[in-house]
Amino acid sequence: MKRTFPFLSLVLSLLLLLVCTAAVSHAQSESRFGGRAQRSGDVEGFADINGARIFYTISGRGEPLVLIHGYPLSGDLFSRQRAALSRHFQVVTLDLRGFGRSVAPNEQASIDIYANDVLALMDFLRIKRAIIGGHSMGGITTLNLYRLAPSRFDGMILIDTIAAPAPTLEQFQWRGYAQQSREMGADSLLPFLLPQFLTGETRLTRLPLTTQVASIIRQASLNGLVGGANALAERPDLRGVLPTITVPTLIIFGVEDPLTSFEVGQMLRVSIADSLLGLIPNSSHAAILERGGEANFLIRRWAAAKLNYPSGITDSELKATGIPLQ
Repeated sequence: MKRTFPFLSLVLSLLLLLVCTAAVSHAQSESRFGGRAQRSGDVEGFADINGARIFYTISGRGEPLVLIHGYPLSGDLFSRQRAALSRHFQVVTLDLRGFGRSVAPNEQASIDIYANDVLALMDFLRIKRAIIGGHSMGGITTLNLYRLAPSRFDGMILIDTIAAPAPTLEQFQWRGYAQQSREMGADSLLPFLLPQFLTGETRLTRLPLTTQVASIIRQASLNGLVGGANALAERPDLRGVLPTITVPTLIIFGVEDPLTSFEVGQMLRVSIADSLLGLIPNSSHAAILERGGEANFLIRRWAAAKLNYPSGITDSELKATGIPLQ
């Protein structure tokens, strides 16, 4: 019996060492990102930035890929990118102020404010450079961010977005969204927004996805709804930024998008020198979620072709997807 005690002591010492190592590793993960680790391997947290409280999620390791959502959505728009691309990138999504789980102190918002929030979050997370992409209003923010800080970009992804300012009629439309949000709330916007985000076929046959998009919209606060609508009405003219973009750029558009038609994507392709365009059939304004598998395929192909990242794309996957990059 006396001989067993040293053995038991050794086992207990090893177990204690493993527990302490795991605890240190977890603490380092928390201190690195300022958030908490999730069972799925994601890290999420809040950052107090420019008077707002910004929620973010980090998935995976590797080259940082920062994705910015459109109006009136949240980082959950990129749920399919977090799930799939985290095998290849460190996917960082955020909720812009007033959207999702982020908090805006008031209704004041602009494309400049959004861009500076993203820059401040990258500083908070100690991300010096990244592939930065955005959908719709997030794409406008991405272009503005490039205008402010081009050295922070390793690449750019523009998804169903536009560089031109809002013409008079569109300005009235956005201000109408702001006013209706004040009077009737986010639910009142659903009959107008869902047919723009998802095709009729999707809304008819993929009820869980339609419910998911509606749920994301309902999360938006009044400050976010009003501030974002006014920011879109007053958005700057960023067409002059396009010829200055020198980083590899991927442009993704849904062929059935009624808000920013694929012709807008074709014009962006012509205006940005080192760019490629992927048009996703049977998808609308939220193509990045509606056809997330195809969008992820395009991102991986582009990153392999332009940034020399291993894509892991098989021949069978290439044949099955079959969406060309133009």
